[in-house]
Amino acid sequence: MADKFDQKSIFVGSTLSQFYQECRPAYSGGGVMDKILGFMEDSLQAPYERAADIGCGTGLSTQLLVSHFKDIVGVDRSATQLEQARRSNEANNVQFCIGSAEDLSMFDDSSLDLVIVGTAVHFFKMDAFYKELDRVLRPGGTFAQYGYCYRYWSSEVVSLSIDGYQDHPAYAEVSKQCNQLFIEILQTIFSKMGFPESFMDRVKHGADPPSDYIDQRRYTEELTHPCRLPSLIGLFRSYAPWLNDCTEIGTSSEDMARPYEQRFIGILKQIADVPEEILMKQHMGFYITMARKPCIAGIQ
Repeated sequence: MADKFDQKSIFVGSTLSQFYQECRPAYSGGGVMDKILGFMEDSLQAPYERAADIGCGTGLSTQLLVSHFKDIVGVDRSATQLEQARRSNEANNVQFCIGSAEDLSMFDDSSLDLVIVGTAVHFFKMDAFYKELDRVLRPGGTFAQYGYCYRYWSSEVVSLSIDGYQDHPAYAEVSKQCNQLFIEILQTIFSKMGFPESFMDRVKHGADPPSDYIDQRRYTEELTHPCRLPSLIGLFRSYAPWLNDCTEIGTSSEDMARPYEQRFIGILKQIADVPEEILMKQHMGFYITMARKPCIAGIQ
């Protein structure tokens, strides 16, 4: 079985990359770039030259940068993820390369205006990454990280609602049952991860920026993502712990998803003849943290 920490191998020979690209909520819904660009304006003048997305995966977060930087590089350890990123990319100013957060030798010193990390910092060895970050980020440059708070798997942070059908007499009960099943599946997936607490803290909150970086800011808000049932099931199948479970019990991702899908269909049939066409909305916590490399070391 692939090491659950090994990003190089976890996506190989699986459907994770496809579902990751097609079914994960878009970062654009969290107003990420508006906040980052507003923060950058306090120290650097647009137009901006170069940005990097570290741990870019299939390029979901990389695409946020396309309209704002002359040159963009997405870096990831997984060749499979990068293959999906290249297939999905249509921008001429984006390139993707194999690499790790701990070795950013593809970048010159002080060459980046912005470094972003979207839902990936929990995989990094932080001391080594921050050493490289400080080398490649120009003085006054911005380090931003963001991610979903799914892994709380708490109804206070994540929920599922049904769009429309409010006039149906079973609407309230169906909505309640769908939300309970949504939370149940997330709990089942992530309660089996077995990762150290320090790893899980970074999954939930991100990492504290380098201590000498200035103007540190944090935002937490709700992100809403519309979906239909096939996409919702694809979301579950996009998580590495799901694949680990499939491997351990000797079943396919599709077979493991089928009982959950049938349970959703049984619930949704109470209000619609074609459950797969019902529009639902995922509601989840979303965090953004930003910090700035000092223009002169030691002076803030």
